[in-house]
Amino acid sequence: MAVSRRGFLTLLGAGGAGALAIPSFPSASWRGREASVDLAFQGQAQRRADRGLASQPGMIRLDSNENPVGPGERTLQAIRAHLGDSNRYPDLAEYDVIDAIAHLHNVVPENVILGCGSGELLRSAVQSFVATDKAYIGARPTFEAPGEFAKFIGSPVDPVPVDGTLGIDLDRMAAAAKGAGLVFFCNPNNPTSTVHSKSDATAFVETVNRSSPGTTILVDEAYCEYVSLAGYGTLIPLALTNPRVVVTRTFSKAFGMAGLRLGYMIGRPETLEQIKAWNLSSNVSQLTLQAAIAALNDPDHIASEVKRNREVKAYTRKFFADLGYEMSAGEANFMMVNIKRDSKAFKADLLKKGVAVGRQFQGLEGHMRLSFGTMSEMKKALPIIRQALRG
Repeated sequence: MAVSRRGFLTLLGAGGAGALAIPSFPSASWRGREASVDLAFQGQAQRRADRGLASQPGMIRLDSNENPVGPGERTLQAIRAHLGDSNRYPDLAEYDVIDAIAHLHNVVPENVILGCGSGELLRSAVQSFVATDKAYIGARPTFEAPGEFAKFIGSPVDPVPVDGTLGIDLDRMAAAAKGAGLVFFCNPNNPTSTVHSKSDATAFVETVNRSSPGTTILVDEAYCEYVSLAGYGTLIPLALTNPRVVVTRTFSKAFGMAGLRLGYMIGRPETLEQIKAWNLSSNVSQLTLQAAIAALNDPDHIASEVKRNREVKAYTRKFFADLGYEMSAGEANFMMVNIKRDSKAFKADLLKKGVAVGRQFQGLEGHMRLSFGTMSEMKKALPIIRQALRG
């Protein structure tokens, strides 16, 4: 029987990533690193398989921190209006988007570069600053992609466990950063949905600068629009003056454009040129660029999305609080819930019941990452989750 690529990934998800035999690299340059390469590919395959299962018809998707509402109507209209430009390379539209982002943040275009999602920019930063003798430092858990790529290219990777509140331990991270090539500081942090104030984040950067002046700090602000913590603030102003700091943002979350793939990085021009050298040219599609221009000119849609997410978060947090479960701060469009059981098995059980939640994360095996869907989705999913918790 023929099996489609999507079907194969779904079968893989049901059976585990270990079912896929990933060939090791035979060349001498990769000798000794085969295990890291295999694990990186298996991790990617498992996540794709999970998404294959989550995307089955009728599934309530609370698994990938996606915006369940999607782009605004103005953005969708822009995509439709520019379908006829799909035969053209996107070079000119790139300048328009960079100009729009620069205007939004009161910077000059030379302070901005674009990526195919922020993921491309994270990978390029790793490629720029880490090496076999320059470690990559991140939290555990945090967004895995840059750490996985650092392992892939042979860099030492030294994750720092989150603290008792699931927040990034900035003191331990700063101590670990001495001599490192790159520090990845996800604020708010994915998957824990905890956040640090601007003053604490700035003090962290200053500490690393003093103790390890050659270390670059990448601040990932993918979920910044959702933060409600008093005292939170972007580190973009610091990135404009400090060549050892860069900040990434994305259109994948509040803007609802995860499938369109667009991110950007802000920093000093000389730092961005070093990173941009590792990017693909024409790395963002024509239609995505037109969608971004429209989205940036539709602040009401973002305000509406933030309000919707805040209401759903409050409803969801009350649900778990009433049941007596502890949660992380939830300063994003998701949170972690201490379900006091193996979250991998719990996820598999919920999939059978039509609800997809986040994957298991190392160090927090008893926690479930739950993305906030629409209010309608949460009202359907939460009773199912309650039943599974009692089972």
